[in-house]
Amino acid sequence: MFTHWFRNAAWLGLSVGATLAVAVAGCGGQPSSTDTAILVPEPNSLTTKAPAAGSAPATGAGASAAPTASASTSTAPVKAEGWGILKGQVVFAGDPPPVKNLREQGKAEKNPEVCAKDGPIKSERLVVDPAGKGVKFALVYLPRPTAVNQDAKKAAASAKVEFDQKGCVFEPHVMGLMAGVPVTLKSSDPLNHNVNVKLKASPFNQTVAGGQSFPFTPSSAERTPGAVVCDIHPWMSAWWMVLDHPYFAVTDDKGYYEIKNAPAGTQKVVVWQEAVAKGGFVTPPSGEDITIKANDATVKDFTIDPTKLLPGS
Repeated sequence: MFTHWFRNAAWLGLSVGATLAVAVAGCGGQPSSTDTAILVPEPNSLTTKAPAAGSAPATGAGASAAPTASASTSTAPVKAEGWGILKGQVVFAGDPPPVKNLREQGKAEKNPEVCAKDGPIKSERLVVDPAGKGVKFALVYLPRPTAVNQDAKKAAASAKVEFDQKGCVFEPHVMGLMAGVPVTLKSSDPLNHNVNVKLKASPFNQTVAGGQSFPFTPSSAERTPGAVVCDIHPWMSAWWMVLDHPYFAVTDDKGYYEIKNAPAGTQKVVVWQEAVAKGGFVTPPSGEDITIKANDATVKDFTIDPTKLLPGS
C-alpha cells in the first residue's frame, strides 16, 4: 500500500523523503531492537543530493530521512517477516568458449613497458571454473526488497570500497556497491589511467596518476549495471551496479554468492552476467520470485544457457 502511495506521490510532485541504506552484513536471526525495517521505493524515484563531506554516508538515493508521507498521511515502520540468507551458485551449462586474449604479451599499443609486459591481458567477460562450471563475476541482487535490515544498513555505511588498476586491468571487474558509499579510485600501476564511470544517475570521469588515489561517491541507485572504461587503454573495462540497499553479491571464482540478512518471504531476485544477450539478464530483468526462509539459509542456483550468449563471447 505504501509503495503504491509513494509512486503516486512522486508522480504528483509531492515532497517525500527517503532513507535507503544498504550493506551486506550479519546472518539472519531473531529480530532485535535494530531489526526494524523500512519500505523500499523504486530506485531513482526521488531527486536527491549527494552527501556532504564528512557526513554519514547517504542511504538509498541519497536522502537523509526515513520515508514519510505528506502532512495528512503517516505510515509507521514496517516489521519484516524475519531475516534469512540467500546463497547458491551461478553455473554454465555446457563447455565454455575459450578465453580470449585482449592483448598479447608485449603487444599493447599503449604503455607496453607495463601493459601485457609479463603475459597476455585476458578477457574477463566470461570466466568459468573448468571443474565445477561456476561462473565468476555474475551479479545477484534484489531489485526492490520488501524491507531493509537495520544492522545490514549500518554495516554498509562503514564499507571500504576500492577500485584499482593493476597491470592495465581494472580490479574488480564487476562490483556491487551502495549509493552514498565512497569508492577509492586508485592506480597501482606506475602510469596514468582514467576511470570513466558511465552510470546514468552519477556519471564520472577522472584521471588517476600512477600510485595515486581519488575518492568518488555514487549519489543514486541504478536500474542496470553501468560500464566503466579507461579511454587511455581501450581494452580496460569493468561494470558497477549501484543499489540503494545491501542485498547484492558478485559471484566468486567458483560461481558462489551469498546475501545475508535478506528479508524473509517472496522476493524478486535478478541475476546479471556480462556475456549474456538481451542486456546481460540471466533472469527476467524484473527478477525471479524466490521465497527466502526466515532464520535459515535458502539455496538457489542459477544456470547460464550457452545459446543465450552474445556473439563472440
